[in-house]
Order: sequence, then C-alpha cells, then structure tokens
Amino acid sequence: MAFDRRNKRRAKEERRLFPVWALVVIAGCAALWIYGAKLYQERMAAYDMYAAIRKTAVQTEYYPGVTVDGVELGGMSREEAAALFAGRQQQTADAFSLVVAAGERRWKITSQEVPVTFNAQLVLDRAYNVGRVGTLEERYYEIERARTQGVSFTTGFEYDRAAVQGLVDIIGDSLDVEAKDATLDAFDVNARSFTFTEAVSGYRIDRERLHSDILAALDAHAYDSVIIVYGETVEPALKKAQLEGVFGRISSFTTETTRDNDRNTNIALSADALNGRMVKPGETMSFNNCTGKRTGEKGYREAGAIAGGVLVDDTGGGVCQTSSTLFNAVVRADLQIVERSAHSWPSTYVNKGEDATVNWPSLDFVFRNNGQFPVFVVAWYENRKVTVEVYGQLLEDGMTIDLESEVIRTIKPSNDITYTLDETLPVGTTKKGRSKRTGYVVDTYKVYKNNAGEEIRREKLWTTNYPMYQDEILFNDGSGSGE
Repeated sequence: MAFDRRNKRRAKEERRLFPVWALVVIAGCAALWIYGAKLYQERMAAYDMYAAIRKTAVQTEYYPGVTVDGVELGGMSREEAAALFAGRQQQTADAFSLVVAAGERRWKITSQEVPVTFNAQLVLDRAYNVGRVGTLEERYYEIERARTQGVSFTTGFEYDRAAVQGLVDIIGDSLDVEAKDATLDAFDVNARSFTFTEAVSGYRIDRERLHSDILAALDAHAYDSVIIVYGETVEPALKKAQLEGVFGRISSFTTETTRDNDRNTNIALSADALNGRMVKPGETMSFNNCTGKRTGEKGYREAGAIAGGVLVDDTGGGVCQTSSTLFNAVVRADLQIVERSAHSWPSTYVNKGEDATVNWPSLDFVFRNNGQFPVFVVAWYENRKVTVEVYGQLLEDGMTIDLESEVIRTIKPSNDITYTLDETLPVGTTKKGRSKRTGYVVDTYKVYKNNAGEEIRREKLWTTNYPMYQDEILFNDGSGSGE
C-alpha cells in the first residue's frame, strides 16, 4: 500500500516538472519543421526546374526534334542551317534542265531562263521559332514536344511563270508560219488577163499546251523530260482558184465622138494617158495627173472647149469626153468619187448629170479605190468611139451598177438680150457673147442590179445644176476707160 502511495506521489511530482502543454508545443514545432522542410524541398525543386527551363530556353541553336525537309536541325546555328539549305537550293536549281523539241530543233530550258524562287529562309525562320514564343512554361512545353514527338517543316519553291510564258512565245514566234493568201500579182493590159500568186499554208503551235506541259514537268520535278511541241496547219483564207473566179472586167463605158479630127486626136491622146493605170487600195487617181498639162508638144491640138459658158478653141479641147467616159466607168465599178464637176451646159455624148469636166489645172476628176485589191484602167480610142474599162475584183454575186438621171427642173431663158461690157474689145465695137441656153437641175442615182438585171436598190449620187443663159452681146463703148 505504501508502495502505491509513493508511486502516485512520484507521478504527481513528475507532472509538475513536465506539463502536458509542453507536449503540444513540441508536436506543433515538429509539424512546422516538417512543413518547412517540405516547402523548402518544393521550392528547391521548382527552382531547379526553372533553372533547367531557363538553361534550355536560352540556347541559340535549333532545338532537338526540329526537322526541315527531313533534316534534323537540333543543335545547328541559324547560319549553319542557312548555309546547308543554300547548297541544297543550288543543287535543285542546277538539276533543272528541260528540253523542248520540235522536229530537229531543240531548246534547252534551265534555271537561267526560268528563275526559281525558294521559300527555305522563311521555313527556316519558322522552324527556329519553335520553343521561342509565349511564356517560359509554354516555350518549354514546345521544346519538350519537339524533342519527344518531333516538329517537321517542308520547304518549297516556285518557277517564274511569266518567264515560262516568255519562252513559249519565243519558241512559238520561231516556229509559227503565217499563212499567205493568194493575191493579185499582175495585170496584162493587152491580154486583159490577171496572174495570181499561189496561197501558202501556215503553221501555228499550241502555245497554251506547251506552256502547260512545261509547268507540269517542272512541278513534277521531271527535269530530264523532253517536251514535244504540238501545232496545227493554218490554211489561207483565199486560194488562187477563189481569186481567179472573182476577178475580171468590172465595168465598161463607151461614148461616141464627132468627126472633128483635132478633137478626136486629143481624145485618143488622153485615153492613152489613162490606159494601164493601176490604182492600189486606198489610193486615188487624178485625170489631170495622168495626162499632165495638155500642150502642143505632147501632140494635143486646138479644138472646141467650153470656157466660161462659151465654146472656144483650146489646146486639148475634147478631153472632157474622155474624163466623162472615165467617170461613167468608175462609178459603175462602185469606186469612190472624190472630185467631179459638171460642164456649163449638158454634153451631147452622156446623159444630163453624168458628165465630168476637166480643165488644167483648176478642174479635175479624181476617184479613190475603196476596195481591197488594185484596180486597172484600160482606155482607148477607135473608130470615133472612146472606151474606158475598169478591171479588178468583180462586184459580189454578179451585181452590176448603172446610172439613172432625172431632170427635176427646167429653166427656160427669155428672149431678152444681156449686154456685158468687155473692155478687151475695141472701143465702139460689139461681139456676140453667150448664146441662149436652157438651164436644168438634175438628180443622178446609182442603181444596183442583181445578176438578172433586176434593181436591188438605188442611192442618190448628186444633184447637178446647169445654169440658164440669156443671149449675150459684148460691147465696149469706152465708158470704162475713163475717157
């Protein structure tokens, strides 16, 4: 019993020396130490990771696992990668060599003719940026993904397509042959016959196909290909047989002359001056230019001619009949009239409104060849007749042209006499001037007819005014001399 009491006292004393709360403190301190140690370890681990990430992220070479065109770039500097791919580009450019063949002819196409543009530098820049964009953690994630899974890029290149088209055009220009139509070569005035050149077939390559074939070979890297040029024959639009059937005498016109030998001589000389003349498309022909000035040295004689409304003797008188005959032939050939003047009064050898007077150098008859081919004038005088023919491309579908003139007004002169002062006369003398003549207003039409002679259409050519004249007496009474 005493022993139990002693133990109880001892235990009570011990409790007084080491209270329970001390245990609580000790336990708390232990917990704090454990937490601190754990926190320290975590922070040290985070720091180690940060240091590792930082060490990895700051390197300047490509990260492992980054490939371009299957080439591992990990550990390479940017300069080394650029140099490597520059060499590869040069190899690609050097390997580029196509041949274009057309028969025995060959054209070699290399990168010198068709420049190649590579995008390698752009792709290398993209590859270098792997693991270098975003936060540090995001960068590290990309770096690890490249290392474990790999990140690949592919380069490419483009051909200068404009240069390819330029080469196609060069080849085409050297191979294309323009088709040549048959055309009029010559006209024999004496035989009234034409000769024609033969038509020549042409050749044209298929430029679109050649362009496509070259690009297809380049895109397929088929650098040892031989590209065949394809083309087709180009037929001429006009062949000799076609022209032979559409050329001949377009029109002809004849007028009868008088028995005046001098006048007929002048008509014959002026017809000879017209004979065999060629007028090319777009060109004009002038009657005065053909004959030149009508002079005695050329054989022209004095004959009756109208001047100022009076019939007078003039060197070359009568050539107006040739010019009027020419006019009638030309207008029936559907050629363009450029310059034409009517006589002071109607002529006897053509209908009213269908004459064309000339006088050196003030009055002329001029026409233009408004067709596609040359025309030829054939003219001659024989047996008191002058004839002018026009040869060239016939009017379409056998069509012909005629002239019709209609007097729309007649102006009768009165019986009054007109007195006109003429100081060239001796004072106190008179002389008969113009004779009384009726005036006319005449409309002239071009009438188009089919090959059956039926009228197709008509168009007004012009209106001609022939003035009316009273009988006239010329006088000189001296009143104009001042005496």
